[in-house]
Amino acid sequence: MNKKRLLRIIVTVFVIGFIFTLNAGTVIAGDTIKIGVIAPFKTSLGETVLNGAKLAAQDINAQGGILGKKIELVFANTEFKPEKGAMAYKKLVLSDKCEFVVGTCSSGVSKAVMDQMARYKKIFVSTGAASPALSSLLASERDKYKYWFRIMCTSKDISNTIHSFIYDIPFKKFGAKRIAILAENALWTKGMVKDAKTDLKARGMEIVYAEPFDIQTKDFTTIITKIIDSKADFIYELSAHVDSATYIKQWHDLKGPMIGGDSGAAQSERYWKDSNGKCVGNTINAMGGCFPVAQTPKTIPFFNHYKATFKIGPGYGSGYTYDTIYVLKNAIEQAKSTDSDILVPIIEKTDYFGVSGHVEFTPNHDPKHYGTMPMVQWRAGGKREVVWPPNLATAEFQLPPWK
Repeated sequence: MNKKRLLRIIVTVFVIGFIFTLNAGTVIAGDTIKIGVIAPFKTSLGETVLNGAKLAAQDINAQGGILGKKIELVFANTEFKPEKGAMAYKKLVLSDKCEFVVGTCSSGVSKAVMDQMARYKKIFVSTGAASPALSSLLASERDKYKYWFRIMCTSKDISNTIHSFIYDIPFKKFGAKRIAILAENALWTKGMVKDAKTDLKARGMEIVYAEPFDIQTKDFTTIITKIIDSKADFIYELSAHVDSATYIKQWHDLKGPMIGGDSGAAQSERYWKDSNGKCVGNTINAMGGCFPVAQTPKTIPFFNHYKATFKIGPGYGSGYTYDTIYVLKNAIEQAKSTDSDILVPIIEKTDYFGVSGHVEFTPNHDPKHYGTMPMVQWRAGGKREVVWPPNLATAEFQLPPWK
């Protein structure tokens, strides 16, 4: 073999080896891509997150998976407890070898998970946690918490929607000037209660009750009686950890004032049965594709697809979790990698229209915009109608039957 040919072979081998080294990070090992899903098992909210992930994985796998690899979901129970959520994340990334973790229905749980995420550096996407404390944590130490994203509306988005609804309908149309705030004592509600006191007062209303209740509360009779005694015209409810069917039944029996706001449980079709049909008149914001209204062109088809699959309509966590799996898919396919450090800048540039809204991120990994969420009222027979905003309304707002 002459020297020139030998030199050519050596150079070729070197170049191939160099290219292989450069692209080693883009090789995805294994036959599947593992995604961990954390949620409180055996709860209405947890079910919506788990089913949203299952449906996305089913649909993506039916289309050939991600770069030819099937999605494999691994589930872990948070029990709505921060310490359980942190342990669940750790197990998923260390023992189960998941490349990503998505889910939660609690800002407190998400915050605990973020500390584990900072240690193990696997992307974590909150799909059911609204508190600004999460994005503030990222802003405080960006390099440490950059692996966190939120695909869900923020507390501020929810507040803006509900405050405008209260002003337009209960206040302007029915003269509801005295407002009671029925809020669970949780991380996500703290800022919302503070904002409500300021904003609703500025709009001409008076806050006559605002004592947070413990998430272990089972009997709300005393609380609702206090609200009735305060002469409140409207109850602004905020609950996620608590199954609001418990207090809505007692509200019905005590013939309380108008009620509405943000209740995770009340966004599910299960609520009619869980409340024994006593939720008539309750008005709830519809998030994450949980109601068949055309927030995006994908929302109604998703709702119907979900219901055909699970024999019940989605809840608020369903659409956000479904969209999250697709956002991860798009990023992985672009990067040809599951490496978190490679994926973070790609996910930051997401521009995706999902079932829950237009997904883009702020510098602190919050969603930029989801638009105005519809307010949906429960009616007799388990029917639901959009009553606000006017451009999406399917019916007029109705007072509770005893009013």
